[in-house]
Amino acid sequence: MKRLIFIILLLFLNQNSLAETAFKDLQDKKTSYLDFVLTKIESRLVQRHNLLGTQMMPVRIQFQNVGSQVDFFSKESKIVISIRGVMDKNRYSKKKYIPKLTDCNILRNILLYGKQGYHLILKKRNKFLTDSDMKDIFISRFLNNLTLSDEEKIYITENTFARVQIIDPVRGNDVFCSGNIAKELN
Repeated sequence: MKRLIFIILLLFLNQNSLAETAFKDLQDKKTSYLDFVLTKIESRLVQRHNLLGTQMMPVRIQFQNVGSQVDFFSKESKIVISIRGVMDKNRYSKKKYIPKLTDCNILRNILLYGKQGYHLILKKRNKFLTDSDMKDIFISRFLNNLTLSDEEKIYITENTFARVQIIDPVRGNDVFCSGNIAKELN
């Protein structure tokens, strides 16, 4: 009996020391500031996915699923924000709608800037979300409370790009656009 208690005690102490060394290993690792910026951008995007929920009076494409991902490509020294929206299958199996390039921009605008940036009926760009507005909103929303200089914030904004894809699960009329995060996507 004493031997069994001794063995259990040894196993328990050994398990605590393993957990302690694993935690110390994590403390010793260094995280780059760039990793922190990328994580902040990605977490803010995930928080904003609920902005694209179903609308009572739809004035834009309705999505059943929206996903986003932030990647850094060191060779080109650029950040790429990938956004993928899947159109609501139930709604668009009844309604015939082909997504357009403006819908791609609207998806990016709502997710990043909280505004459509396009006229509701004419689907042309409006004055409420200009390129300079997008730049200012991106800096204030995603790069605030960081110890970055103004030059670094501008550099990050100029080297951050968006890839937006709208997937039509009913007819396969997918739309893809890309470009600088603070400019109209092509």
